Amino acid sequence: MSERDDELQQRLQRLERLIHEMEDGPESPARARARGIVQAVLELHAEALARIMTLVATAGGPRWALVDGFVRDPQIAGVLLLHGLHPLDLRARVHGALDTLASTLRAHGVRVAAVAIDEAAVRVRLEREPGHAGAPATTVRGRLEEAIGAAAPEATIDVEVPEAPAAFVPVEQVRLRPRTPEVRPR
Repeated sequence: MSERDDELQQRLQRLERLIHEMEDGPESPARARARGIVQAVLELHAEALARIMTLVATAGGPRWALVDGFVRDPQIAGVLLLHGLHPLDLRARVHGALDTLASTLRAHGVRVAAVAIDEAAVRVRLEREPGHAGAPATTVRGRLEEAIGAAAPEATIDVEVPEAPAAFVPVEQVRLRPRTPEVRPR
């Protein structure tokens, strides 16, 4: 995580803390005005961002490279999502997150068996590759939830990961070593 990402996380945590402090307080005219101010600022931002996206969409040249840059930047993508302006729908964002994790999942001995997306719910079912123990289910589930949550923060996520099989050695492969005569010191 870069220094800019750390700063963004700190700002978001501060904002969340301030919102909770305001919401936990008693209802008052000042609280109602604060809500009104926040709503007006959000509406102003949403309109400005919508105009930016319209200009980019109608401009000539490599505009999709610019839009792709917006989508890949977590702060910009988050603001676009907040205002309902993200150029990718939920399905595309979830599948993009799964695509970026494909090699990691293979390394853990699992593959995506099914994905179901409806409205704001994402369900992913994984299968273990035969003969591959891989990582514990909690590790794989955590990686998937983190990636999908970053791409689709508005979604509820349900990940089904089978437990890694216990190490098993078939009886046919168990062999006794021939006994060697013991040599005793004299």
